[in-house]
Amino acid sequence: MKKYLMILCMAVASLFHAHAQQITFTPQWTPQSQFAGYYAALENGYYAEAGLDVAIVHPTSSNNSMDMINDGTSDIITSELIQAMMTTDADMKLVNLLQTTQHSTLVLISRTKNVRDFADLAGCRIGTWKVGFSEIPHMIDEEQHLDIEWVKLINSLNLYIAGAIDATLAKSYNELILFSMSGITPGSVLYFSEHGYDFPEDGLYVSEAFYKKNPEKCRLFAEASKKGWDWVRDNREDALDIVMKYVKESNVPTNRYNQKWMLDAILEAHEDVKGGTPSYRLDEDAFNRLNEALVKYGYIARPVVYERFTGGTR
Repeated sequence: MKKYLMILCMAVASLFHAHAQQITFTPQWTPQSQFAGYYAALENGYYAEAGLDVAIVHPTSSNNSMDMINDGTSDIITSELIQAMMTTDADMKLVNLLQTTQHSTLVLISRTKNVRDFADLAGCRIGTWKVGFSEIPHMIDEEQHLDIEWVKLINSLNLYIAGAIDATLAKSYNELILFSMSGITPGSVLYFSEHGYDFPEDGLYVSEAFYKKNPEKCRLFAEASKKGWDWVRDNREDALDIVMKYVKESNVPTNRYNQKWMLDAILEAHEDVKGGTPSYRLDEDAFNRLNEALVKYGYIARPVVYERFTGGTR
């Protein structure tokens, strides 16, 4: 009987894979709590329940998520809103399926105390990432004529400790946590979200061509992903177990304590702009404000159309 049951289970599994809609999904970075909801949706079977056979393929240093969706290696990716808008303006039209991060996670860590506004950093040397994500700070620099010297770096911690820079850009869920874990007390921490620059960040994206061809598949993936994130919010320790599984499989140098801090910061940034419960919707007002800023400072040639960018469904 056990033998027959095993054969039956194998047959059912084989039938599922034969009929399930296959999707390759790529987060924009290596495994970490930033993507916990997607890991949970896969591990808890939410994608499978939706009839989706999902493979999570992380990017590499030589092949990022935008490259992978552009060459068809991946079907669905995560991306920051600014990068998605600039990509849509430049070469490939993207559609936002789901907006997870509703608030800016950008912070500026200064060596000097009593930094209350960006004007206090005029003429300073400030560390910034080599890979981008610095458009908003550069806009502020230009708008306020701060004459900042931007120092591109890989590790902001070392230059900060050495006194080689006056301040550094950071993410509240990443570098700011590393500073705290290293026992460093910053002089000041400036949160962009508290100074009129609270723009949405991470979301789920597909190419417009893929969306038009597979609207139902996209809807199912988005709904299952929401279910994954909702489960994570209510089951944080279990979610960390899942994250650490992915971390260990990819040999990412981190630890559970670090990932716990990251998860808490990420979930806080998910809270809706008009209330606590995540809406998973791209706020149109915030989108329009960002649109205006990107056009004004030359990051995009023309405004991105909200209805087209969100698939005309929201």
